[in-house]
Amino acid sequence: MGGVDASDSEWVTTELQDKWMGMSEDEADSLKSDDDAAVEDQNVVDDQAESNASLVEMDPVQAALSARIMYQEASLKKRARRIEEMRLKLQRYEPGQWLVESGGMRKSDFAIPEVTTLLVVGSMGAGKSTLINNLIRVLNNKSQDFDRAQVCGDPGENGTYFLNEYMLNESKNNICVFDSRGMPELKVADGLEVLEDWMVKGVRHGQMVIRTSDSSRVKEAVERKARQGHHKLSKKRHINFVIFVINATTVHKIRHSGDTLSRPNFLRIFKFPLITFKDDRPVVVMTHGDELSEDDRLAARIYLGNLLGVSPVDHVFDIAGFTGRVMEDGDQCAENDLLLLDMLEYALQRADRNLPYKPTLLGTVKLAGEMMASGFKELDSRRQMALVGLAVCWLILLALLLVTYAMF
Repeated sequence: MGGVDASDSEWVTTELQDKWMGMSEDEADSLKSDDDAAVEDQNVVDDQAESNASLVEMDPVQAALSARIMYQEASLKKRARRIEEMRLKLQRYEPGQWLVESGGMRKSDFAIPEVTTLLVVGSMGAGKSTLINNLIRVLNNKSQDFDRAQVCGDPGENGTYFLNEYMLNESKNNICVFDSRGMPELKVADGLEVLEDWMVKGVRHGQMVIRTSDSSRVKEAVERKARQGHHKLSKKRHINFVIFVINATTVHKIRHSGDTLSRPNFLRIFKFPLITFKDDRPVVVMTHGDELSEDDRLAARIYLGNLLGVSPVDHVFDIAGFTGRVMEDGDQCAENDLLLLDMLEYALQRADRNLPYKPTLLGTVKLAGEMMASGFKELDSRRQMALVGLAVCWLILLALLLVTYAMF
């Protein structure tokens, strides 16, 4: 697996190296089988060993990451036989089912939505719409009529200027995904301004996506297409988690050329505080990896994880999206389809675990009191006394008003 720089794995600690280089007993046992599938599993392992013999010559950190990813891919091929179980599991998903009760809070104390809402972000041409179409295809086990999201085939096109909501599950309205306008590669601040509005105020199907940097001609054209704001009739949804999509060929070019423009721009988007939920950063989907060689694809995944500060093994999903309109028998890849479902489960789990508390009057008063007390403690003694005196005067005035009202 030549081509992986040592710098691609700087963030991996010695402790992680030791952990990833060795398999646990459960992992080892999972590769053993007494049934007929054992022969197939052994062939998979042999193929992996033969094609990656160069791991022996690699740096220990690089070898640890590469070996872990290769084991993950081998395990994925075995698990792909049971893809129907995963499909059914997600079809039956209920918003809030992975919520963890903690801090004395019960499940009833959280604001559980009717539908879990995911937002897909990324630059134009990254593969956002293709990803959504493939999620619809795999979750509903469809071979046609799944291409609902408009795919921008020409890099010179401007893509969509409206937010589009897609219900992923045809049998139950439990998961929806919003396809968004591609983030700008140059004027990132304008894109982040719009993204902040979505994260704070919520999103609606058909909502216009107009940026400050858009020309007056573009703004007028979009407003005409909006048909007088009919999107306001759509239900407002609050985003529960974010899927960050990036093109593997872009990562490959940045890694080799040291692109000083694209690199900081997509880093600003990924590390934008409002799309992080507590400690959970957006799940990363690397698309178009099938356009690279196996070595470059693996190197791009490791480099991307290092660059974003996340695990390239567990946080970065290397998914090649099917781009056709009708899937033939030979087009299907069970491993890639299962990886799509794994990514969706990852996003739903973190969406549930980061649900906000229900707003209550008592909770609001308590929070306001804590904020006032915290601010009061930061003042010097002279100002504290002044505020206390002012509060006493207001209380006396209020008491006089009450007495006067009672007398008359």
